[in-house]
Amino acid sequence: MNFQITKKKKEIKKKTISNAFTLVELVVVIMVIGILSAIAVPTFQNASDKARQKEPTNLIASYLRAAQAYFTEYGDLPKNTMDLGEYMSVIACTKNYPSYCQSESPVDYTNLDSVSWTTPSGYFDIYMETSANRITFRALPVPVYELLGYGTSACFNSQTGVLKISEQSKRLGRNIPYVDC
Repeated sequence: MNFQITKKKKEIKKKTISNAFTLVELVVVIMVIGILSAIAVPTFQNASDKARQKEPTNLIASYLRAAQAYFTEYGDLPKNTMDLGEYMSVIACTKNYPSYCQSESPVDYTNLDSVSWTTPSGYFDIYMETSANRITFRALPVPVYELLGYGTSACFNSQTGVLKISEQSKRLGRNIPYVDC
């Protein structure tokens, strides 16, 4: 009987030891998780910043369509948000600071004589420039976001009818180049 108890104790010890992870195995698993995290986090951040770029791209596409409609009706390019406002609403945040814009309601710039404004999210400043036969829009990342954001630029040439939108693939800060059309 005593022999059976000792044998059972040995079997229990063997089972508990063989079912546990060793320190080396745990360290290897933690290192693998760390390496995967180091790869995944920057990739996710980059994807998030590129997704944020879609807001000004969509807004600028709408502004260009409004500029085309304005040109078709008046034979001239719009000079400010009031001119664009005849064909669309220009909604903006009053400060170029994302955390402020998340807590405050956007403002209607449609009846203002403005050539620059901030996107409703607060991540990009939009600049509108009109010359003799073309209108240009540029979306520049706001100062607190300029090292992370990707800008957008676009133009419409009323003489040739060319319309171009360019999303930047590199982080250029506020040095977003003009598109040539």
